[in-house]
Amino acid sequence: MGEVTLLSFLIGSLGLQAVVAGGWLRWQQWRIGQACEEEEETLTPYDSKDTVQSTSAQAKNGTSKPPKDPRLVGWEFKIVRSSRDLFRDPQIFERVCAEESQAGWILLEKLDDRRIRFKRPIALREILNSEMLTIDPYRSHYGSSANPGLWVAAIVSLVLLILPAYLGFMLVSITFNKPDPSAVPQGSPLLKPE
Repeated sequence: MGEVTLLSFLIGSLGLQAVVAGGWLRWQQWRIGQACEEEEETLTPYDSKDTVQSTSAQAKNGTSKPPKDPRLVGWEFKIVRSSRDLFRDPQIFERVCAEESQAGWILLEKLDDRRIRFKRPIALREILNSEMLTIDPYRSHYGSSANPGLWVAAIVSLVLLILPAYLGFMLVSITFNKPDPSAVPQGSPLLKPE
């Protein structure tokens, strides 16, 4: 009876650990999703210098002249992200800025150690040949996408799930492999006379 209780307790604890691990992983996914949503909401809007100059000129002259070619007016923006704090290192930060400047991107601001915001004139889309560049001009991620923290968490979770199962198996196998003195017949050579 005691073995059954112990075995059911170990199996129940494995289920509990699986539920806790699943809840923790779901919370991590939700937290990362929230961070991405908040990031997009807190970006600073910037007006193009051409837009600001044309609106100030219109206000002074009182006339409104149509803009030139709409493709030549304005800026396009992008954010380069890293899965780790790579942009804290000044050498890596300079290397990323140099690579992006090849495609015409201008550093606008460093948001934090994982995000950098760039801008470039829209006209550079047609002027620059993207096949001649060493990088993708519209890349939005820098560095490896593997996160070592997630690998460590996965290994620890796996160990936490397997270790109780192994220990429970060993306990049950040792318990069942013990010879029961009441099951051995009298006069057997296994029993020593007292």
